[in-house]
Amino acid sequence: MNFLIQTSKDGHIEHDFSFHLIKSCEYQNWANNDKKMHWNAEIDINEGNDYYFKNGYIPVGSVEFVHNYLCCFYDVTPKPINIPTELLDIKYTGRIIFNGTAEDIVNKSFVKSNDKVKGYTEMCDVAPDGNYQISSLINIMSEWRVFVYRGKAVGLQNYSGEFCLFPNIDRINMMIKAYTSQPIAYTLDVGIISDLSTILIEVHNFYSCGLYGFCDYRILPFMYSQWFKECVKK
Repeated sequence: MNFLIQTSKDGHIEHDFSFHLIKSCEYQNWANNDKKMHWNAEIDINEGNDYYFKNGYIPVGSVEFVHNYLCCFYDVTPKPINIPTELLDIKYTGRIIFNGTAEDIVNKSFVKSNDKVKGYTEMCDVAPDGNYQISSLINIMSEWRVFVYRGKAVGLQNYSGEFCLFPNIDRINMMIKAYTSQPIAYTLDVGIISDLSTILIEVHNFYSCGLYGFCDYRILPFMYSQWFKECVKK
């Protein structure tokens, strides 16, 4: 299993997920007493505009790095998941949220692109032309990232706000069960609001995602590789 890991021009690993992937591959090699796991770091050249790529790898790095690799060899550009259709119900989101265009933004809302990963994201009442997920504004006191693999939560990390406010695990599992079109590996971000209920913030495919301390070396390489294979196959 070969991973292509983005580095800076001087060869430094830039992302926490890249560092932990390297360590998890070393763990797999040690645990299995063989060399079935490999990682390979290539240098990101030209300040992120162009990349020197080799085919036959699983790319790990920034959104731009992974997208350029997928486009180069597979003509694939992943779209953002944001909140999938199955989970748009207010019982999961805790707020009014819908898919629309810039013309559908009436009041100040949280607006996030449905066209491009890390595209236009703002609290606004006017946005550039495009397709968006439009959400009413809420106050989130604590934010947590749930790591999901093969339909099961395998990790939970606080990444913003009050770490002592713990999310409702039953509600998280209810969201996972309801998300019938889920990819094989993804993250599900949840928040705790003023009434202490747990609500869905958004969902991400499992690439270019901050781990915030999640480092289950037994499964981490497989989460990356199997998501990648599923993406390419689709």
